[in-house]
Amino acid sequence: FDATTLNISGDRLYHLDKLEMAMEDYQKGLEIEPDNINLINSLGVCFGVMGKLTMAKLEFEKAMKINPDELTVIYNIGLLYQIEGDIDKAILYLQKAHGSKLSVFEVELLLGHLLIKKKHHEQAIPHLEKASRINPKSGLTFRMKGEIYLEENQPEKARLEFNTAIKLNPGDAASLSGYAKSLELQGRNLNIALTLAKKSISLEPDNKKFKKRLKTIQTKINDTCLSPQKELKQQL
Repeated sequence: FDATTLNISGDRLYHLDKLEMAMEDYQKGLEIEPDNINLINSLGVCFGVMGKLTMAKLEFEKAMKINPDELTVIYNIGLLYQIEGDIDKAILYLQKAHGSKLSVFEVELLLGHLLIKKKHHEQAIPHLEKASRINPKSGLTFRMKGEIYLEENQPEKARLEFNTAIKLNPGDAASLSGYAKSLELQGRNLNIALTLAKKSISLEPDNKKFKKRLKTIQTKINDTCLSPQKELKQQL
């Protein structure tokens, strides 16, 4: 076997969850071609999946020394730092990957996600919009934009994003709940909001945020129904 054949064989074993056997093939390939970035990266991924993050990082750093602009390796290092909880370093690496000539959906999506975690909403939006252009069938990007607009108290913008997300994935509980919340904040179509909120809970019965949103909508509907009676009592 040459290095390329061993890489292909290792990838097949990896997708069959036979990590130890996959690693053996990658390591055999590296004995033939020690500077093969694909093999080094694949070996690092195996270590990462197995929870051996330090060893994974060593492999990725080795690959970076060979080619500092290798997009897949940069992304994997960023992902590794995210797993370790070092969001700032993860963002730095992902921004480097973002600066590449190639546009990669996973890079833009993860970068947007991490910037949301840091409350950098304005910076996150362009990455999510780019991700949605790369993969317009991904409802997740539209849902994430919807959540940002809810945080920024822009319910109509949020509604439009959640609406698109639901069209792409009708079973997206978070988007159903978000859509309901956007209607409630605008005080419009509360019965539709109620239906959507109930559906989100039927999909995720233990979600406390969804339950809180449903309760708020129910309270607002009840207050709307009772208000004429209150006025009548006051007149009497």
